[in-house]
Amino acid sequence: MPTLLDHVAPAMERRSAVLLDVGSGTGTVARAAAGRSWLVIALDPEADMASMTGDAMDAPAEAARVVRAALPNLPLTSAGVDAVVANFVVNHVADPRAALAEAARVLRPGGRLAVTIWTRAGAGWADLVGAAFEAADATSPPSAQLPEHLDFERSPEGLADITRAAGLSVVVKDRTTWRWRVSPDDLWAGISSGVAAAGARYLAQRPDVRRAVQEHFVRLAATEAHDGLLNFASEAALVVATKPSAPLTST
Repeated sequence: MPTLLDHVAPAMERRSAVLLDVGSGTGTVARAAAGRSWLVIALDPEADMASMTGDAMDAPAEAARVVRAALPNLPLTSAGVDAVVANFVVNHVADPRAALAEAARVLRPGGRLAVTIWTRAGAGWADLVGAAFEAADATSPPSAQLPEHLDFERSPEGLADITRAAGLSVVVKDRTTWRWRVSPDDLWAGISSGVAAAGARYLAQRPDVRRAVQEHFVRLAATEAHDGLLNFASEAALVVATKPSAPLTST
């Protein structure tokens, strides 16, 4: 199965091509890109995540740069990068259309965008983590549901529609399912560091509630783990698009 980087590789063939990883998180995608000897700019709004990305890339400063920033406000010039990857980012921003329009702005003509989102079926691990929050009587965050005029269908078709609305030409539209095997410790490390909505909810709790959430997570994970690993069904939508040399027009 092609990775996000395989999908944008055609745009990275020219000399000194630059890949932009928005919402770099723990640095998984940025690290893999640096491993291909690509020039990489990684962005994340959180200081801890930006630091983790920098540590993960382990690349010379001239080949990799980490910046604290977030969609839809990127501190980059227009048409300045050759490829953009947004891995499970667009489903967390306040204005998905503005986010994709900004990604299109910084992409050069002929460049490629690869973007993934959780579908409504989403991440299988959410049920386990949600049960830990419920058992600890954790407070619920404000509704993450976007206003109707900003929301979109969380499917390959819905993601493709708002990508086209950003002026890009869709070349891949797909749904992918897989089993995610992860150790309880690694899953908890992401949550306790504030990753995704579950991480933000965890950090918003009082210290005593955080401890309770962790205790319930450890208990629940122990009942579901096999051979030391959790195994979750996951589903995502993938869209790959190119930026045309002239603006797209409707017919």
